[in-house]
Amino acid sequence: MFQKIILPNKLRLITAPMKGTNTVTILVMCATGSDHETPAEGGISHFLEHLFFKGTERRRTPQVIKHELDSMGSISNAFTSHEYTGYFIKAGYLHFDRALDLLADIYTNSLLDPKEINRERQVIVEEMHKYLDTPERYIWDIYERLLYGDQPAGRDVIGTEANIRGFTPAHFRKYFNSQYTSQNTVVIVAGNFDTSRTVGKIKRLFGSVRSSKPRAKGLFKEKQARPALKLHFKETDQSHLVAGFRGFDAHHQHRYAAEMLGVVLGGSWSARMWDVVRDRLGLAYAVHTSHENYSNRGMLVTYAGVAHANVEKALRAIMGEYRKVTEAPVSRKELERAKEHVKGTSLIALESSNAVANFVGIEEVVTGKPLTIDEVFAKIEGVTPADIQAVARKLFRPEFLNLAIIGPFKEETGFSKLLKL
Repeated sequence: MFQKIILPNKLRLITAPMKGTNTVTILVMCATGSDHETPAEGGISHFLEHLFFKGTERRRTPQVIKHELDSMGSISNAFTSHEYTGYFIKAGYLHFDRALDLLADIYTNSLLDPKEINRERQVIVEEMHKYLDTPERYIWDIYERLLYGDQPAGRDVIGTEANIRGFTPAHFRKYFNSQYTSQNTVVIVAGNFDTSRTVGKIKRLFGSVRSSKPRAKGLFKEKQARPALKLHFKETDQSHLVAGFRGFDAHHQHRYAAEMLGVVLGGSWSARMWDVVRDRLGLAYAVHTSHENYSNRGMLVTYAGVAHANVEKALRAIMGEYRKVTEAPVSRKELERAKEHVKGTSLIALESSNAVANFVGIEEVVTGKPLTIDEVFAKIEGVTPADIQAVARKLFRPEFLNLAIIGPFKEETGFSKLLKL
């Protein structure tokens, strides 16, 4: 259970007390990410995230911040996505006040020191290079680029190397002033803490956050009339592929049916893709399917890493499973197993205060109306075999089909012929 409070400056506070834990997680989320950037700003949200740990007016250097974090035995990190940026500290409950003070200071008073900016450029370039050398991760950027093209939804969150090397302190200050506003900010506190004293602390520590209206997202258009394919040539030890369809956004009435469809197809060890592609055919070590959603878009996709010679065989198997679920409804037993898998793994994850903070915070930023876990489970329980088949038939249409591959391939013809159900 959690409580949402909107403070006078429109900053949102969500408290989620948890019994039986000795930790507390404070997560501060800003509803800004690469979807809010212009092409010239591509990567600035992520770069700015890095700079928040480089010094504040009260804590002048990165070393001071790191020493304080270590002195609490805490875990701290940050993350940037298309739609949000988050900063968190997880610590023992006795360190709640210190952790909150530090995180608020980082969020509201970062120096954006030119020396630290210049030092961090190469760090982010190396992060980019590492990402490019990790095809099982980079394939997702290629797939989104295929779906959304040259618009914010289709651009890499990390940005371009030219942008990273060209950003000035003025660029960061302008973006910060535009986006890091009170109505764009959500503070989530989960775990062991005194709820009666928390509201006053948040008001005091985040009272300086400006209340101007933030910039909206860039325009988003989604259209597709025929199957699409993108090959990224790279000499890899195995081929990495993502094959799937456009899906539903996070507000859609069939969101949970689509998510359960993803689980049935490839969300667990007993799921269909795993059973066929890995266990029966022995084509892949890693294969999984999921329905992913944002506030204004979604996708249902299957990833697999296979030997170069087995790409066509794996694709035929994946397409076969997509087709089968449109032709016949899943059994009640299979759907019940998938539901219990989701509920069980969710409960295990949500024993952790940082998982609870992420669960509530991301849903708040993306939908504005986070559900309790019991409400989510009720949505899942309401999904029927007929719902699964109806969603599959709605989504699994050839004109919505997309395929991205990283591997030593340059010729599209052989793969194009497989883009059918």
